[in-house]
Amino acid sequence: MATIISGTEPRPQTPPHHPIHGVHMPIATIEHIIAQGFPEVKLVSVTRLESGGSYNNRIYYLKLRRSHSETEPAHLAESEEHEFVLKVNGRFFGASKIQNEVACLRLLETYCSEVPAPRPLAWSEDGVKMTTRYGPLDKWHTREASTGQEKNIGWIMMTRVPGEPISSLHLEQAAMIDLAQQLANHVTSWRRLVPRQVNCGNIRFCQSEYENFSSDINLDGGPDLVVRGLLSEDIELTQGITSVSQYYRIKLEDKLRLLKSSETYAHNRPIAPLVQAFIAQTLPKLVLDEYPSRSQDDASTGGFVFTHYDLSPRNILISGEPPRISGIVDFEFSGFFSPLEEFLNDYVGNEGDWPREVYKAYLETLENNGIATPAKSVASLHWKQAYGVEKLVENIAPWWL
Repeated sequence: MATIISGTEPRPQTPPHHPIHGVHMPIATIEHIIAQGFPEVKLVSVTRLESGGSYNNRIYYLKLRRSHSETEPAHLAESEEHEFVLKVNGRFFGASKIQNEVACLRLLETYCSEVPAPRPLAWSEDGVKMTTRYGPLDKWHTREASTGQEKNIGWIMMTRVPGEPISSLHLEQAAMIDLAQQLANHVTSWRRLVPRQVNCGNIRFCQSEYENFSSDINLDGGPDLVVRGLLSEDIELTQGITSVSQYYRIKLEDKLRLLKSSETYAHNRPIAPLVQAFIAQTLPKLVLDEYPSRSQDDASTGGFVFTHYDLSPRNILISGEPPRISGIVDFEFSGFFSPLEEFLNDYVGNEGDWPREVYKAYLETLENNGIATPAKSVASLHWKQAYGVEKLVENIAPWWL
C-alpha cells in the first residue's frame, strides 16, 4: 500500500461553502486507478495539498515508481520515479470542467509543446469510467475506474510541472520583470500556434448532447472537440457563440436571471431595469464586434484566440537561478475568447495581482512580439467599452457575495 504523507501540523478545516468541502479521494480508490490504468507502475506515496492551496479542486501529489516494461506509459520512460498530480473536481463542477481542461492541455501539447504545461495521463468525468494514456503508441483507452464508492466525482491525473508559484516567493523587481517577459513569450506561442476558432467559449467532447455535431477541433488519439458554452458561468449551450456582442448578451442575461432569482442579490435588484435597457438599447451599438487591434494585418486573421483565463502569479511556477518559468497551471477555465479577454480578466477579475511595472513589461513584450494589448495597439474606444461591459457583468450578481 502507498504511504500517505501529511504535514506535522493539523490540517485546517475547509470552510463549508468552499467547492472542496467534503471532497476526498480515498487511498484505495487512488490505488485502484493506478492498478487499472497503469498496471506496470507502483504507487509509492500520496500527499494531499493542504486546505487553502486550491479553491476549486482537491489536489493530491502522487509519486510513482515504474517497473521495466515495453508497455509502460510514454511519460514514465525517463527515470525510476515520477511525480504526478491527481486533480479532483470540487462539488459544484461536473464533466464539462474535466473535458475542458483535458482538451486545453492536449491542445498545448499538440501545437506548442514548449509551453511548460502539465500533460494529461488519465481522466474520469464521473468517477466510474476513466480514459488512460497507455502503451508504446501513446493511445487513449477507456476502462472501469470506480471502486463502487466514489461516483459522480470527476478527476484528472496529469504530470507534475516543477517549481513554486511566483505568489509564494519574494522576488526583486528585476527578476519579476524578467519572468513577466518569459510569460509573454509563452502567451505569444499559444496565441500564434493554437488555431483560432470561429466559436467562442470552452471546449466539450463530441459525445452525449454533442455526439452528432460537426467537430471544431480534431486531435489524434482522442475525442473530437467542439467549442460550446461558458464554463465559468455554468452556461450550457448547444449552439456556438459567434460574436463578442452575443457573448456579452448571454452573460448579461444570465446575471440578470441570477439577480432576479437569488435572494443573495436582492439588494441589487433595483438595477435590473437598467441592465435590461442596456442589453436592448446600448449593447448592440458598441464596437465590441470590430477587431480590437489597430493593425490591419492582425485584424485580418480574426477569430477567437486560445486564452488561459487566469494568468495570476499563483498559476505561474518558477525554479532555478536566475528563475525561469518551469510550469503554467490551472487551465480548467481556458478556452477560445476575444483577443481582449485575457487582459480583461487581468484588469477586472485579477486586478492588482501583478505589480504595475511588472505587468507593464509583460504588455510591452507582447507588443514587441506582435500581440495587440491595451497598452498600445488596441483601439482606445474598443478597450474602454469592453472594460466597462466586463465591470458591469462582474458586479450585477457578484460570485463572492
